[in-house]
Parts: sequence; structure tokens; C-alpha cells
Amino acid sequence: MNSYIKISLLLFLFVLNTSCKQENSNKQTLEKPLDTVKEVKHLNKLIVEIDLVTSIPDDIKLIAPNIFINNGQFMDVYLTQKLNSNERSKKITFELPENIKPDMILGISFGSKKVKEVTVNQINLSYGDLKYNIDYKEINKYFRTNKFITYDEQTAVFKTKKVEGSHNPILFLRKPYLDKIQTID
Repeated sequence: MNSYIKISLLLFLFVLNTSCKQENSNKQTLEKPLDTVKEVKHLNKLIVEIDLVTSIPDDIKLIAPNIFINNGQFMDVYLTQKLNSNERSKKITFELPENIKPDMILGISFGSKKVKEVTVNQINLSYGDLKYNIDYKEINKYFRTNKFITYDEQTAVFKTKKVEGSHNPILFLRKPYLDKIQTID
């Protein structure tokens, strides 16, 4: 009987020792991925999100002409989001290709088909770690209008108009904010 107890005790110690080693090995396996987690870097993509309401549906465009690429080469970027005939409000997202950032001009066209009223609820603009969350009260701080738009500060409504038979209403991002985008690598 004595040998039975010894064998049982040895077997118990062996199982206990093996399970402890396995538990420690599991702990190490779980800890390793946590040690190798790296900080996620934001992609250098210009993303412009616009939440707007319009009296007449039209094509909303993001305009970024004359972007310097390299070796004296330039590129014009025009992205279009079509609003269906029954859409009066929409959240629109425009994305430029990675590492493409506007040099001189970044504009949002309200569409040239018809004269209309547009309310911009919010514009979110981001590039890498840079983010601007612009609500309707701050639009004039970040954007300027061209001659085809008047802005009613009381109602926060942009009213498009024809000038000399032409109609091309565009909001342009102000230069200091464009320059800030240029400083990001």
C-alpha cells in the first residue's frame, strides 16, 4: 500500500507540474501579442465628409486642381457625388488617393444646373492626424465663397445665384488650412 501511495503521489506531482508549465506557457503566449502591439498610424488620405440639405438636388463635387505630383507633373482631381431627384439631404464622403493633397485649391461645388439654397450642417475634413470638425456656425471661418454664392448668417443658408449668365457656386477652403495640410508628411 505504501508503494501505491508513492506512485499516486508521484503521478499527482507530475500532473501538477505539467499543468503549471502549460499555464505559464499560456500566459507567455497571451503576453507576447500585447508587447508587439504598435501604434496605428493614420493613412495620409484627404477625407472630406459633408452633411448638407439642398432645395434642389444637383451634383456635389470636390475640386482639387493643379496638385503637384512629382517631376513637374500635376494632376486635377474632381470627385462627383450625384444626388437623386428625390434627395434633398445627404451625407457625402469624398476621399482623395493616399498621399495626394491639394496645393492651392480645395473646393466644394454645390452644382451648376440650377439656382438653389444649401444648408451645410457639418463638414469634417481630415488628413492623417489632422482633423477639422466644422459645424454650420464655423463654415465662414474655414471656407470662403465665390461670386456665385451669398451666405445668410441669420439662417446659415448658402444661396446660389447666376452672374452674367453663369452659375458655378463653390466653397473654397481658406489658405491657412490648406497650408496646414501641406505640412503633414
